[in-house]
Amino acid sequence: MNAIRWLVATWLMIALTGCSTFDRDFEAARQSKASVPSASIWDGTWKSEAGHGGGRLRAILTPTASDTYHARFRAQYWGIFAADEDVDLHVTSTAPTTRASGEADLGFFKGGVYQYDATITPSNFDATYKSKYDHGQFDLRRLR
Repeated sequence: MNAIRWLVATWLMIALTGCSTFDRDFEAARQSKASVPSASIWDGTWKSEAGHGGGRLRAILTPTASDTYHARFRAQYWGIFAADEDVDLHVTSTAPTTRASGEADLGFFKGGVYQYDATITPSNFDATYKSKYDHGQFDLRRLR
């Protein structure tokens, strides 16, 4: 019985932490020598306002059209787990700051459909998120 518990715990840990290319892509964007890199990188925190935790949050924001950004997030929680999420943010206004919103279905185990509303300036990326089970905020600062 202990062997089964150990296998289940190991499988869950692997499934929850997952493997991704986020760290490699984040570091590549940080090291980019291009005067105008195509992707901007951000670092900060996320916090659930429904008591579901919080932690470090990093993002890669890439323009994909004149009115769309593709945002890749890596959120850490409980100090040892990380989850990667992607969402397309559609620009809703640009004056005086850029406002964008989007929606992504993160799947059953991550809480279903999330909606995002972001305010993006040259130095700050602040957003709120909400789903059926959670809501909270992102506070990020631009690194590059």
